[in-house]
Amino acid sequence: MRKPRYSSLQRSSPVIRRDFLKAVGTMSAVAAGRIVLGVPALAEEKSEPKGAPEVETNLADFMKVRRGHHAIPGAFPGKVVQVTNPKSLEGDRVDARVVAGMVEAGITALTGTGMKKSFKLLFEPGDVVGIKINPVGGPLIQSKPEVVEALIAWLEGNGLPRRNIVIWDRFDDMLREAGYTPERFPGIRIESLQTMVEEGKSFRNEKGEHVSASRFDRDAYYFARGTRERASRGTRMTSTT
Repeated sequence: MRKPRYSSLQRSSPVIRRDFLKAVGTMSAVAAGRIVLGVPALAEEKSEPKGAPEVETNLADFMKVRRGHHAIPGAFPGKVVQVTNPKSLEGDRVDARVVAGMVEAGITALTGTGMKKSFKLLFEPGDVVGIKINPVGGPLIQSKPEVVEALIAWLEGNGLPRRNIVIWDRFDDMLREAGYTPERFPGIRIESLQTMVEEGKSFRNEKGEHVSASRFDRDAYYFARGTRERASRGTRMTSTT
């Protein structure tokens, strides 16, 4: 079996990917009183499996783009911090004050310094910072707005304008249902890639057109062309993504 090219956590780790949310260069989530913070590491595969087919991609074009000072893997590759406080949840109610303290504890444990210096290690005042949330699985499993509010307070307190902060995910209706609205986050940009026709929750309108087509940048994409053997049938397939 082919190994994954990149891995953020060892398979033996008790913390699995869905336990945390990537946000503002760290990952954070609150569920059952737990917040996890970290930065993903890139561990490139050293060798291809013997006999693996050649695959053509456009990754070489991506690698030509100049990397900024804060580019992945970041200042703390592979380091994960877990913060637990049972007082953060009382039934379905989140204690925002406790959560804010957990976010601070996680950030400072990750960086080994105070909140102001931590900001300088990860961001600059002119940056545009995206907070990727997970709105699925509410009300308990989704990314809690209280965590995001604590992150925004930290960013704004260190000179980042609210207009430079973007909360985003794939679907606009899921963002709203999870509590990510302009009313709760005034001045913060809330962006989604896709929307649906309200009647029937369809991706396409009555003409069969994709309703979110205008939101896609068709000049920026990843492709992979290659072949794979299907031993059971003895046939060869070509795939393009």
